[in-house]
Amino acid sequence: MPFLPGRWRGQWIWSPRPTIRPAARGSLLPEAYDRRVLFRRVFTLDEVPDSAPFRVTADSRYVLYVNGTELARGPVRHGPRALHYDTGDAAPALRVGRNAVAVLARFYGHATPWWEPSPPTFTLGGGCLVAELRLGEGWRGEVRRGEKRLGEEWLVTDETWTCHEPTAWTPAEPKHHLLSQLPEIFDARKLAPDWTLPGHDDTAWVPAQVIEARAVVGGNPDPHPPSDPFGALRPRPIPPLTSSVRQASLSPDLVADFGQVVSGTLRLAVRGPAGAVVTGAVAEVVTPAGLEIANRFAYTLRGHDDVFEMTDPVGGRYAVLEVTGGAEVDTVEVVERLRPRPPGPYFTCSDPELDAVFQAALRTVDLTAHDVYIDCPTREQRAWTGDSVVHQSVDLVANPDWSLARHHPVLAAQPRPDGMLPMVVAGDFAAQDLPTIPDWSLHWIRSVHNLYRYTGDRSLVAGLLATAEGVLRWFLPFRGDDGLLHDVTGWVLIDWSPVQVRGTSAALNALWGRALADFAEMAEWLGDLGRALWARDLHVALARGFELFWDVRRGAYRDHLLTGSVSEHTAAAAVCAGLVPGSRRPAVRDLLLDRRAMFTRSPMGARGADRGGPLATDPVSLRAAPDWDVDRRVVGAQPFFRYVVHDALALLGAADRIAELCRDWTALTEAGTFRECWDGGSYCHGWSATPARDLLVHTLGITPAEPGYAKVRVAPRLGGLAWARGAVPSPHGLIEVAVHGTEVEVDAPVPVEIVRP
Repeated sequence: MPFLPGRWRGQWIWSPRPTIRPAARGSLLPEAYDRRVLFRRVFTLDEVPDSAPFRVTADSRYVLYVNGTELARGPVRHGPRALHYDTGDAAPALRVGRNAVAVLARFYGHATPWWEPSPPTFTLGGGCLVAELRLGEGWRGEVRRGEKRLGEEWLVTDETWTCHEPTAWTPAEPKHHLLSQLPEIFDARKLAPDWTLPGHDDTAWVPAQVIEARAVVGGNPDPHPPSDPFGALRPRPIPPLTSSVRQASLSPDLVADFGQVVSGTLRLAVRGPAGAVVTGAVAEVVTPAGLEIANRFAYTLRGHDDVFEMTDPVGGRYAVLEVTGGAEVDTVEVVERLRPRPPGPYFTCSDPELDAVFQAALRTVDLTAHDVYIDCPTREQRAWTGDSVVHQSVDLVANPDWSLARHHPVLAAQPRPDGMLPMVVAGDFAAQDLPTIPDWSLHWIRSVHNLYRYTGDRSLVAGLLATAEGVLRWFLPFRGDDGLLHDVTGWVLIDWSPVQVRGTSAALNALWGRALADFAEMAEWLGDLGRALWARDLHVALARGFELFWDVRRGAYRDHLLTGSVSEHTAAAAVCAGLVPGSRRPAVRDLLLDRRAMFTRSPMGARGADRGGPLATDPVSLRAAPDWDVDRRVVGAQPFFRYVVHDALALLGAADRIAELCRDWTALTEAGTFRECWDGGSYCHGWSATPARDLLVHTLGITPAEPGYAKVRVAPRLGGLAWARGAVPSPHGLIEVAVHGTEVEVDAPVPVEIVRP
């Protein structure tokens, strides 16, 4: 594509009507929500060029059409001072004669789970669009006073474009900060279906307003990017999302069932007289709580060409519809737009139930891999800073396309002024007036460590090391003379389990220790011995202080210094952090394998759509004192933290037990995706998908022996399986392993180290 860094040919444009900006959180004006502007540019081609490269972006969202064909939508999520553009080739959609480029641009006007407002600087920050399309010399642009020949190859956004603010959409505000997806209320009578086509009558449209932004403070006004607050516009960091259509079966009572959770834009084909209405909700389950938190819409028919597609993605298994005025529903579909997962990697074994677990884990990650890794495709769609370590770990072993696995940690590296990462990136919960989850940033450091091990990309890892150091240093004011962290502020989550975290949390200290060890290893690999020594010194002091948590009588690490509870979380994190002396490792191993002593409980048990819903309880404050026998029982990990538990067992020499432990997920496979917790929560949560990683990494035992897979280690530990085989991607190609009994076959493009039991 002929796009070089620097000044764009296209100019920023928007509607001439000023944008109304909200004064503050909680004081939003109705006009600040959901502002949509339609743009058009009609031109004539004497011949269709072989290629017609374009690039385009907008704040907040856009959909680009050429002659009615959708060519791009975006941009991908970004921070408040960054913006990405999309590229493509328009030639297949062009024709000889009249053509039309049309854009539906949207400015949210308030933070959403997938969009964080940019600070207004001079004239930008309230909705803007820029695009450029190379057509060659054989085109003529149409303007109000007739046609004129343009003596250049490029069609660009400028004052010759026309725009229109439709009244077809009714602005709507979110119901709750946890239910922040916007209802879509659309009256098709107020928007002609041919507005993207050359023949549309746009005589009532008005000229677009060119926005003269400033490139630098004190600089001259310039309508061409780069401009504040975005700086240099950046190319899209991930490939276009793959698109597929899933159709629901529609019952006589107008409940559409997709058979499993889906994620994408809902599309309805309906018929009936003008003014008839179809309303509905996309829900995980058809229960009062499920419908209360569902993604809602209302569509008023125009009486012809009635195909309605929601503009924001939604998620759920069911679409519950109601019709009035004689409307009839023909089809209900969801267009899924997900990050690519090309074929190649796989896992299969002698246990069909584990095969089903593996496939459900992949589907769970697929549905939560959009332009970022999100928590769930249903009620939130937020990019939580810590959740993504599981999605990324799965993609690194089960997806040849590592673009999102590489990009997400980079996107999340947007620290607050104090060095800590927000609990969410590129969304509403990244706001400075919200607390963070300190342990989530420590899981983010593990995702950077994953990049070090799997990609071996020194430049990528080095670019994230300073942010990782800032996160680690954020904890230092909480560090006592004993080397431990005390009374850490924020929302210390650990897991949706009753792990005790008040005062001095053993699990949090252990996660900090793992992050210090990860950081030291990466710094030494990069030749930064000073930072490596700094982290190791802190780790040594932490290891000494961590002895305070050891209960000799119980033979286990207590969760904190105030009560005597014991959890998988503390034991596993301590092992992964290298805090457990060799003499204690057998006892810790036995504790993690004693499933009879484990119990699981979660505040999410009451918060699922099949029960009270996410507003039923306050998850932040639900951390009651132990009401179980702390001398005999062990708090078990929920699906998220099991990735740490399984890593710990592998380090303790019990990788052969992990296939058996992955069978715990068989209870969650009925819906085709994994729930947030063992006993509730959302019906599809990416953080629950660790079996897809663990069956390849721990059971088949395929891991990088050196960064970037310069050498591969194969240490199969099948446990009770008769055979297993699979393949993982690497920078050098696919690595395939087959194990049957004691026979191990490896097909790899790199040197292989086989470690037999």
